[in-house]
Formats: sequence, structure tokens, C-alpha cells
Amino acid sequence: MAADDPTPDNQCRACRGTGSVISGLGGEPRPITCPWCEGSGIYIPEHNAQEAGVVLRGES
Repeated sequence: MAADDPTPDNQCRACRGTGSVISGLGGEPRPITCPWCEGSGIYIPEHNAQEAGVVLRGES
């Protein structure tokens, strides 16, 4: 296991360590990069997921 692989202790709970979540925005459910861990699968303390989601979606 690599040093940056998710473990039960540091795994992102929103995506369960997968790095993606299902978004229903726009009407059709689709997988997107997890805004809580930015796709790493590892929990990022004090991370602003709402701000990250705007960036990941390419919105200003």
C-alpha cells in the first residue's frame, strides 16, 4: 500500500475513499470528483468542499 492510499483512519467519508461521488445537479445523476477530498480518497482537514466544488465544476 502506498503512503498516500486511504486507510480507515484517513479515508474521506463522503466518497468512502473512492475519490468520486454521484451528483444529481442538472437532473441526471453522474459521477463527479469528490469535492471533499479532491479525488484523492483521503480526508483533507479544514477543507472547504463547497469552494472546491465550484472550482471542480469550472464555475467562477
